[in-house]
Amino acid sequence: MAYNFNGTNQFLSMATTPVSSSPLTFACWFNSTNTTGIQALICVNVTANVDRHVLYARGDVAGDPVRMQSVDSLGAVGNADTTAGYSSSVWTHACGVVSSNTSRTAYLNGASSGTNSTTVSVGAPVQASIGAQRFSSFPTGPSFTTGLIAEVGIWNAALTAAEIASLAKGMTCDKVRPQSLVFYAPLVRELIDQKGGLTITNNNAATVANHTRVYA
Repeated sequence: MAYNFNGTNQFLSMATTPVSSSPLTFACWFNSTNTTGIQALICVNVTANVDRHVLYARGDVAGDPVRMQSVDSLGAVGNADTTAGYSSSVWTHACGVVSSNTSRTAYLNGASSGTNSTTVSVGAPVQASIGAQRFSSFPTGPSFTTGLIAEVGIWNAALTAAEIASLAKGMTCDKVRPQSLVFYAPLVRELIDQKGGLTITNNNAATVANHTRVYA
């Protein structure tokens, strides 16, 4: 099973975050029915208003890319967009890598990578969300995923293109650079962080649905 979000107010949250700064990697599978809006898949943030790293499905951008975005309190924004876009009602693998304050990359299905080198100095995150970027904040307001998310992984390292390609082929997160994996929630019914033991809260009753196929 996966978790299904209504695009309005449903999301999963963690009161603390498994990463303190870059480098970091976010990855998940998603299946959305929305190709026109801004959908936050994974978010870690410092405050309710500014510093954050977010992995998005950006239906509001031409070509519907996956975007890895970093924002800091000085107003700097770094956007790395994939060169191909996601499709409605199709399981898609999304991945974002922040190697440093001046390097971020987004991947769609293990390929179509796009990079960005804007200097963005994000402070140490204190909370995390799956399926939402909840706050009214620069440069976008709240954004919630419409559809399914599964196999969420966060690493405190910058995964290589080859490692990301293996995730997109269906390898589970715990088989890819496990020594750097700090959060892993398969989202198969139970809300369990199998790696870091963080408590995951289901906000506003997101429901379970069919899970994408992966290989343990």
